[in-house]
This record gives sequence, C-alpha cells and structure tokens, in this order.
Amino acid sequence: MKWEQDLTRDIRTFTDYDDQDRFCDLLKHPNGYDDFAIKIGGDPQKGYAEVTDCNRQALLFNFLRIKENCKSILEIGIGRNGKDSFSYIFTENKNKDTVYIGIDLDDRSFLNDEINNIHTFKSDSSDYSNNLKLFESLNVHSFDFIFIDGWHSINQVLRDWEYTNLLTDNGIVGFHDVSCHPGPYYFVKNLNRDKWLVGENCCPYDWGVSFVSKKYNV
Repeated sequence: MKWEQDLTRDIRTFTDYDDQDRFCDLLKHPNGYDDFAIKIGGDPQKGYAEVTDCNRQALLFNFLRIKENCKSILEIGIGRNGKDSFSYIFTENKNKDTVYIGIDLDDRSFLNDEINNIHTFKSDSSDYSNNLKLFESLNVHSFDFIFIDGWHSINQVLRDWEYTNLLTDNGIVGFHDVSCHPGPYYFVKNLNRDKWLVGENCCPYDWGVSFVSKKYNV
C-alpha cells in the first residue's frame, strides 16, 4: 500500500477503533467538544455544521492555485450538504474542460452534467481496481486535485490514500475532518515531511481541513 511509503509510522491500533469514524476518549477536538460547537454556530442538542465557511474558503483558495492547469479532479464522499458541499466549490469554479469525478456510496447523480464534464459514480472508494476502470472509461488516468471526505476511519483513509498513485507531480490532496476524526487526524499528523508539504489544519476551530502536495515541487 502506498501509505507505507508516505507515513512515518503505522497509525493503525489493530483494534476495532481502526474502523470507527468518530472521535472518542483517545481523540477529542483540541478546543473542546462543546466549545467547538459554539465556535462554528452549531447547536449542541441538534448537531454541528458539517462544512463551514472556513472549510469552503480554504478549499477554494487551494483549488484556485492550480485551476488553470487542472485537468482532472477526484472527490471521495460528495454532495452531502447541498449547495454548501465541497462538490459545488469544484463544479462551479473549475474550467469547463476540467473533468470532475465524484465517488460516493450513495447515488449523487443529481450532480451529473456531461456537457460540463461533471461525473459521479455510486461506488465504494475501497474498490480501487474497479474505480480505476471507471476513470479510464472517461479517459482519465491521473488527477491534479484529490479531495478525501468519505468514511473517516483509520483503515479507510489508508485505503483512500491509494488514489494518490494517480496524483500529478504538481497536484494537491485535501482532507476534511482533520480536527478530531481518527483517520484524517492521524494520517496528516504522520505524513512524511521529507516527501510532503503539509498544511496541517486551515480551520482548527471546526472539523478542520488540510492540504498536502509533493514537497519536491515546492
């Protein structure tokens, strides 16, 4: 697996925790759970905003850095928050000829727009070999931007990192939920800084978002 080349240590616990997508006593939000809810305008009784203005602005800023040379985008976990979702940052700001591909366990075909090169697949991101065939059906063999926002367990983020085999030399990888979800939190913390330029958390007062790129291109 590619993560073995890119992490400084094995982040698995070899317990059931490796398949959980939640914080727990081992991993809490650095600003406190209740304080965190207040800071992002969430109601502790009703749940918390999944995607904040800070998250969207951070993604837009990083995407615009490579927009003009961006030929293809892969988003894992898509369209769950209506017009507030990350998917719309990509689809409303990309160039028309840039191919957007979204993968989700649920049907997100309402996003599809072939004329504007917007495609979604109802597929498990763990099914790497099959998804490669889906990409190839669109004549896509690499990605300039990969955004990981699916199931946030340790094991699943390790699997999703496999798609960086397809990352172009000047590409960017984004992670949502790096503040306290185990997979993205531990993955970003343990990425090899000799190989990757890591922006650990652009939005530390909410679920968090990070962006990384290959260091030799800096």
